[in-house]
Amino acid sequence: MALLAISSSFILHPSHPLNSVGKTSISSKKLIYNRSLGRTFALVKQEQRRVQCRASSSTQQENETETKTVHGEKLDFTGMHHVGLLCENLERSMKFYQEILGLELNPDRPADKLPYRGAWFWIGDEMIHLMELPNPDPVTGRPEHGGRDRHACVAIRNVEPLKRALEKAGVPYTMSKSGRPALFARDPDGNALEFTQVD
Repeated sequence: MALLAISSSFILHPSHPLNSVGKTSISSKKLIYNRSLGRTFALVKQEQRRVQCRASSSTQQENETETKTVHGEKLDFTGMHHVGLLCENLERSMKFYQEILGLELNPDRPADKLPYRGAWFWIGDEMIHLMELPNPDPVTGRPEHGGRDRHACVAIRNVEPLKRALEKAGVPYTMSKSGRPALFARDPDGNALEFTQVD
């Protein structure tokens, strides 16, 4: 198990909770990882971008954001926990996500708690939950370009190795129409996935 010491090059707002790194751990985000230090760096950079965006807003806008409530209560969202995807054959889908995309199975998510078969995969600090259930949506006849369909977007450091992996496996993909370094592909059940390159 490795404990990451955050570099001083990450400059955060004085009141931001990440400034306590090195003194106390952040229980909700956990900077102690079993999986990889890369995920922690991604977390810190994400937090840094959020702080910079907030800092660029006026004090009035920040105050309005802080006081927004729904039915008298503030909804404190912390991020996306997982994306659930339907599949017809769990083994076939697991082969795609493990062998082609190289995702790591999360063994800590019990598969016997739900009345259907499934599997959980780590994707960064979030997860994909495969569920072997009947699909109410048509698999065929969907848009060729996944960007014109319902899709989940995944951040990736470099799309080039992914392009080579998909080509080697014979999985078709399309590039983003905006010119961004991003591609769209579908899993064996037609679920559209976007992979967008980030710094």
